[in-house]
Amino acid sequence: MKCSLFIHKLLFLFALCASTEAYAWGAKAHLVIGKLAEERLTPATRAAVAEILAGDELATATLWADEMRQAQDKPEFWTRYAANWHYVNITQGGDYDSTPKNPRGDAYEALQTFAAILLDEHVPAGPVSEGLEVYFGRFDLRPVEVKRFALKFLLHILGDLQQPLHSGYASDRGGNEIDVSWFGQRTNLHSLWDTLLLDRQQRSADEIARRLNERIGRTPASDVRAMESADPLTWMMESQRTLDRMYATHAGNTDFSDAYAAQFVPTVETQLVKGGLRTAYFLNSIFGGWPVGNP
Repeated sequence: MKCSLFIHKLLFLFALCASTEAYAWGAKAHLVIGKLAEERLTPATRAAVAEILAGDELATATLWADEMRQAQDKPEFWTRYAANWHYVNITQGGDYDSTPKNPRGDAYEALQTFAAILLDEHVPAGPVSEGLEVYFGRFDLRPVEVKRFALKFLLHILGDLQQPLHSGYASDRGGNEIDVSWFGQRTNLHSLWDTLLLDRQQRSADEIARRLNERIGRTPASDVRAMESADPLTWMMESQRTLDRMYATHAGNTDFSDAYAAQFVPTVETQLVKGGLRTAYFLNSIFGGWPVGNP
């Protein structure tokens, strides 16, 4: 099957088969998503992921793309290209297709490129592949390294796109320029959603993952299927609806504490559940032997 056809099905019809200076979910959120995903991999996917990661655990591999932001190995690549692959910008009131694209690529384009690499398909031309050529040179000379890079970055993006402000507005840099107070601490809206809301629970990633796994077990199978198999463009539109609520709340207040936590911590937890389910579904669609659309 040609890459363009497969990627079209995988990314645009996923139900039949997924801020400028926006830092990703904090480590705890990515670890929770990774742990939830690990529980739902097919044996074929588990084996393929283990081979590519070469000893790294899936959950900890979700952190790698953030850890590399300060890498000394070709730092211009990490700042000029890869920093843009953690998010997409959506024009307020618009959608991804109608929004001008980042000339250095974005998370959605990176998903397509990394999926193609993992499928051993032709890599689509564009800014992401251009950036990777800056970093690696010829892909065919370093296939093992390129696949490991692709899988680790893909794992991270699959989590990032569940954080609503990673499908945010360029005008405020995904909430980075919106100042708020959190229990008296000055911060910004993006940081609040990246780490502070989840940290408010004072639970470890393992504890949160266990509780959310139990929640998934109580969720009707049809609802699980709907969450996991939604395509990435749908994820972005879900984020837009959350942003509507988020910005409406901010319009009336910028000093947040218990009431804000009560309103939005459940949303964060739902996004973590979706992230775990969608990461597993995405990987199983690539590696797990699932015919597209028939998990």
